[in-house]
Amino acid sequence: MRAPSRPETAPAALRLQGLTWRPLTRREPTIAGLDLEIPAGQRVLLAGASGSGKSTVLRALAGLLDPETGEGSGLAPAPARPGERGLLLQNPAHALVAASVGRDAAFGPENAALPRSEIRARADDALAAARVDLDPSRAPLEASGGQQQRVALAGALALGPDLLLLDEPTSMLDAATSQQVRTAILEAARDRTLVLAEHRIEPWLPHVDRLVVLGPQAEVLADGEPLALLRERRALLVEAGVVEENGDWSTSADGAAGAAHDGPVVAALRGVTVPARGLRDTIDLEVPSGRITVLTGPSGAGKTTALRVMLGATAPATGSVKRPERERIASVPQNPEHSFVARTVREEVLASPWAGDEQFAAQLLDRSGLAHLAGAHPSRLSGGEQRRVAIVAALAQRPSLLALDEPTVGLDARRRREVRDLLTEAAAQGCAVLVASHDPELIDHAHETLVLPASAEPAAPSAPSARARRIPADALNPLTLCLIGILAALGSFAVQTWQGGLLALLPLALLAPLAVRTLRGGLLRLVPILLSAAGLAWTTALLGEAPALSGDAWLLGLKEAARIMVFVAPGVLALGSVEVTALGDALGGLLRLPARPVAAAVVALVRVGHLGRQWEIITRTRVQRGLGSPASPRLLASSTLALLVDTLRGAEQQALAMDSRGFATATQRTWAEPSRLSRADLVGTALAVGLLVWPLAAELIVR
Repeated sequence: MRAPSRPETAPAALRLQGLTWRPLTRREPTIAGLDLEIPAGQRVLLAGASGSGKSTVLRALAGLLDPETGEGSGLAPAPARPGERGLLLQNPAHALVAASVGRDAAFGPENAALPRSEIRARADDALAAARVDLDPSRAPLEASGGQQQRVALAGALALGPDLLLLDEPTSMLDAATSQQVRTAILEAARDRTLVLAEHRIEPWLPHVDRLVVLGPQAEVLADGEPLALLRERRALLVEAGVVEENGDWSTSADGAAGAAHDGPVVAALRGVTVPARGLRDTIDLEVPSGRITVLTGPSGAGKTTALRVMLGATAPATGSVKRPERERIASVPQNPEHSFVARTVREEVLASPWAGDEQFAAQLLDRSGLAHLAGAHPSRLSGGEQRRVAIVAALAQRPSLLALDEPTVGLDARRRREVRDLLTEAAAQGCAVLVASHDPELIDHAHETLVLPASAEPAAPSAPSARARRIPADALNPLTLCLIGILAALGSFAVQTWQGGLLALLPLALLAPLAVRTLRGGLLRLVPILLSAAGLAWTTALLGEAPALSGDAWLLGLKEAARIMVFVAPGVLALGSVEVTALGDALGGLLRLPARPVAAAVVALVRVGHLGRQWEIITRTRVQRGLGSPASPRLLASSTLALLVDTLRGAEQQALAMDSRGFATATQRTWAEPSRLSRADLVGTALAVGLLVWPLAAELIVR
């Protein structure tokens, strides 16, 4: 296993001098006058409290602070070549840019216009170096958070960067996988400069040359040899939230979560399996009141799925579930922003109708170190601050069952302890606390632990077998399928009578099975069109030129309905068979359209395909907070706005990830897979021409 080699050029030292940066969404700068020099080949660990600016410093070193999103001075120059500085973002989902794992790893080499053989070799080497064990055809956004992190790391390695900039590269991984990824990073960084930001510094200390501790606005509080700083300036490191007060910083200072209470079982999973989501082995779990129970296990083992079953968001294939009434359940999702509904932190904590105690909410904000941010907008906080806000908002409901998904990710040592203390207090007051986590401190702190097996998530199928069955449309180039839809739409303008319209629909009925994998899938595609056609027929019969709802009016409506069906249905059926990535390969490789717009459109379409999952998480979280039913207009409106904001923020982060992999300068681009035309496309073209002329022929036949 090896990481892709970098070009044989001498890497230069990195220097930030007087760097100041203020995002447009903040009044105060996140970085104020930072001076930092990193010699070539040095390994540097950035540490500091949540919100100290570590992520922004990494982007500054990458030369990717966008003047359109903020204002600053002393900015580093842009990279000299695509992928010269490999940046791994804190949220790996934002770094994923392709419909499959293999193409995601190939994205950077494609931007560098490398030969196809080298693109494939680099992608394979990068996936192996990052210990990615998924099928290359697997959709990365459907993988677990830990697996996404490894795929994102592979994307950063694929261009052989001189500099690796990694933002919490193991935060969502279990201990064993963290060690594997850490080894892969160190191997990849053997002759490269490495700068990484981490809250859990201990595993990295033996492997780095330098520890830089940042305070508010990225002020350098300490800078030196790691072990020497730990010995000589430990009090400062504790104050900065880098390590805990006790001598052994790998365990909680107060040990276990306090005396266990023999309370009643509040929630339980009995004989539960969810094979479709990876939980193949039976789960038996009881969550009693007064206890902290942790679900743990390797990345992808199904911890989040188990939480979803407990909360009622996923139905088990087998077994039974016991849970309290909805108003007695509170949850914190893995992405805390998905739960935000208010304009200020204070309003957010009190947003649920089951969280009306303002004094209790104020106490929670104070205990979690958020009191000074009570008037701030939740979406403008750092990732660690947002996570604490979501936890406090859940605790403010005084639930019987509190379920949390990775509640300590992105938190410094002090904040992790504060979260543990909050959960301990909740348990002491009788709450049943269920946590999915890799956090070793939280696991040691818990009363009960259930370890899920490593084989829980099913292997991804290869591309051909992923389909229910192959269909003739699979043999056609995406451009041919597009041509079928376009020419069929043009042909619909020849429909002038209801008889001609019905006859023009005949080829559609005969050819639909060639483009539909399942009857259900075909009906789902056609139902919106049928409803639109029925609505058009009704309005035409009611408001058309003929007497309202007369026989002639209904025939006129039938003609318009048939025309709209001929106009839309062939394209919907044909384009429903098109894979987004293959379409991009065809537009860029065959038609030679400008590379950057095509690649950007493909990335956007991949994201659109996953909006349904985001929508489900956002609406479910609001329902669980008691903010309305799934059919509530107010809840739907707020969920729509939240989805829009989440999409825009994700797009901004994704643009950053794409630019770090050479997209900003990719005027010439190589597409990893060739797009070819075959004899089948001649048949498809003839079919397209037939659909163009058939409506006219149908009109001539009926006259």
